[in-house]
Amino acid sequence: MKKIIFLFLLWSVGTNALLAQKNNRDKIESLKVGFISTQLNLSTEEAERFWPVYNKFNDEQIKLKRNAKLNILDELDAVNTMSASDADKYLQEMIQFKSNEVELIKRYSIEFKKVLPVQKVVMLFKAENDFKKELLKQLKDRNKR
Repeated sequence: MKKIIFLFLLWSVGTNALLAQKNNRDKIESLKVGFISTQLNLSTEEAERFWPVYNKFNDEQIKLKRNAKLNILDELDAVNTMSASDADKYLQEMIQFKSNEVELIKRYSIEFKKVLPVQKVVMLFKAENDFKKELLKQLKDRNKR
């Protein structure tokens, strides 16, 4: 009986932690949408055409980064103990990830230019970068307290 209670409590804590993490991700995502919308000053018509394309781009970006984390970044801690050939293989995987990331941006830049003026496409990438900087700044400030 104690094992069942313990397992239930463990499951509850884990579930709550996952829900909190998902809520934080959702909150960050909604802040990002608001930030980008403000920075790009999208008209109603532009927003209707832009957001479906951006959401696909964002989903592909997340999937690419998730795969990189699973396949590449988890090995980063072991780099000091890797053989030269393993380190070279790891380096090639990192380069391939960056190449895939660039290809994704190139592909979606073309799609974004179909729905937005090129100036707003440039502003989009600047807004994404500015949002990341602001988010990291806030996290850094929060951790100082």
